[in-house]
Amino acid sequence: MARIEIGKHLAVDSRVCGGRLIFKGSRIPVAHALEMIAAGYIPEGVSKQYRGIISPAAVREAQTLFSRGFLKEEAKKVRAAA
Repeated sequence: MARIEIGKHLAVDSRVCGGRLIFKGSRIPVAHALEMIAAGYIPEGVSKQYRGIISPAAVREAQTLFSRGFLKEEAKKVRAAA
């Protein structure tokens, strides 16, 4: 599978993190950021935990896509991990 870019900050690439949804320019799975949001972190806090590798805007985009149902696969992973 080739690289698929989703929105401005997200991507899927079969050669990176087993094809899981990640933040562009990193190997940070979106599911990890969504778990942190579910635990009560705000986007700025998630960004700070990852030392600014991902921006608060990137976390907000993932959160928005998740809440609108665009990231249903990630929702299953987050629930299974919890």
